[in-house]
Amino acid sequence: MLATASTAPPGMPHERLSRHITATYMSLRLGLALLSVALPPALALAGAWLGGLPLQPSMSAYYHAGGGVVRDLFVGTLCAVAAGLHLYKGITRLENQALNLAAVLLVGVALVPMAWECGAACPKVSLHGTFAALFFMAIAYVCLFRAADTLSLLPDPALARRYRRTYHALGLAMVLAPAAAFALGWWLERSTGHRWTLFLAEAAGVWSFAAYWLVKTFEMRRTHADSRAAEGQLAVPEHGVGDAFKALAVQELKR
Repeated sequence: MLATASTAPPGMPHERLSRHITATYMSLRLGLALLSVALPPALALAGAWLGGLPLQPSMSAYYHAGGGVVRDLFVGTLCAVAAGLHLYKGITRLENQALNLAAVLLVGVALVPMAWECGAACPKVSLHGTFAALFFMAIAYVCLFRAADTLSLLPDPALARRYRRTYHALGLAMVLAPAAAFALGWWLERSTGHRWTLFLAEAAGVWSFAAYWLVKTFEMRRTHADSRAAEGQLAVPEHGVGDAFKALAVQELKR
């Protein structure tokens, strides 16, 4: 994402190019957030309206229970979010690689369905569930270790600390929500009275993912990091896999 170009190409004014790039990245972030916020209620409402279904014990159950349209909604939304994650280019190579990995894992969640109607023979650990858990781990990594890389551009240290705490809280939520859903599925799998509890535990993880992209949008708007990066005004330290858990503060280039 960071570039060293110094002049805009002929035919596109410099300021217009900057606005275009900023709008592109903002649209990607907001699109990821909107799709994620909408998915849990959309599945519940579509299942009830089209199939007369009660609330299912998990979002993944709608792949089987909801029929063609609801299944398409589930798979299509996850694949759309995966495409957005792949198309979005992170500030650092480490962030970009984590987002690309998350995109691949989310396609796995969409295309490898959960076990269905197998009763006691259902595996406790499935490929579908593994893909989902690893997806949240990849995004939690971005929240916990890469989201703060751009906070060095904020002039207010107190504001930067608030953003850092928010990112850490969202990253923790993305770890705990799937763990809570797994635990609830383990203990309540034979109960029908706690369906909403398990469903909401999954939804909490999805909404934490959405919240991350909303908060990141607000942060990037404050610093104009998208346009400044496109104009070659920003740089990140040299880094590799060994720096995966180190801070990589984005710096403004001296002119």
